[in-house]
Amino acid sequence: MMISHTQNHELELRKKISPALLLIDDPDETVSSHIIEHLISFGGSIAPIIRTELKHQDNPIAYRTLHTVLSSIRTSSLEDLTNYIERHRSKNTTIDLFTTFELLSHFGFPETKAWIIDAHLNALADSVRDDIIITCATNEQSRINSLNSVFFTQYNYRPPTSHYYLPEHCYLHSVIEHKIGIPLALSVLYMLVAKKCGIVLQGIGMPLHFLVKSPDLPTFIDVYNYGISITKEDCYNFLAKAHIPYQEKMINAVSYEDMIIRMLRNLQYCYKREEMDWEYEHIERVLTDLTIQNA
Repeated sequence: MMISHTQNHELELRKKISPALLLIDDPDETVSSHIIEHLISFGGSIAPIIRTELKHQDNPIAYRTLHTVLSSIRTSSLEDLTNYIERHRSKNTTIDLFTTFELLSHFGFPETKAWIIDAHLNALADSVRDDIIITCATNEQSRINSLNSVFFTQYNYRPPTSHYYLPEHCYLHSVIEHKIGIPLALSVLYMLVAKKCGIVLQGIGMPLHFLVKSPDLPTFIDVYNYGISITKEDCYNFLAKAHIPYQEKMINAVSYEDMIIRMLRNLQYCYKREEMDWEYEHIERVLTDLTIQNA
């Protein structure tokens, strides 16, 4: 059985950092500081190795050293995300949907690689274009039908059947690996594939449920429910059942920045439910910073 590229890369990384791992329980603070700095220099790629070491580590000094390394790498990823959004705000330019959610993915999974995600999206887009040709899809609805066929049937993207609020359902790295995500995460991937196929879609930030919409069609697309089309009346009824007074703006298109802020709020809620205090506090800090900067 051939070793995958990822596995081979991890083996090579482990060889490179193995001398440092032998010193992670050194009580000398100077040595510990150098080890931490050295391991951090390898970036997010070493995250799977560090997580594995943490699971099997019972030495408190070694555990603290490893935890510091992983925490520092994850914290840095949030700084990159915040800086990216603030740079675009200062220039009054639109953030890129792919880049923004890829940067966020590094907080949950520092080993996230943009090229792997993009290659996966390109494969989906190729399949969608093939289906459009095979089915002779000539109008927007039929092109979206091809997108649905590939996204949900061929690639099996789907909602969680249990443990809806697991943070991993929010991050592109995990969603692509397991094909499971919350409405917003699935919608982001769906929109990214659509864009590669020349299909224009907008995000609709309805309360409690995220939708997408083609400007050329009167109905909305519920990506979380396998791409079914829903009407404005369906949206109204959904909100009524949740005892939320309907307002027209609730089904308007939202910006990419609105989408990333919404995902950060989703993560904040997920981490709070899972009692993951460190993650919760860092997400809360980012939300506060971005809200203050945008005030």
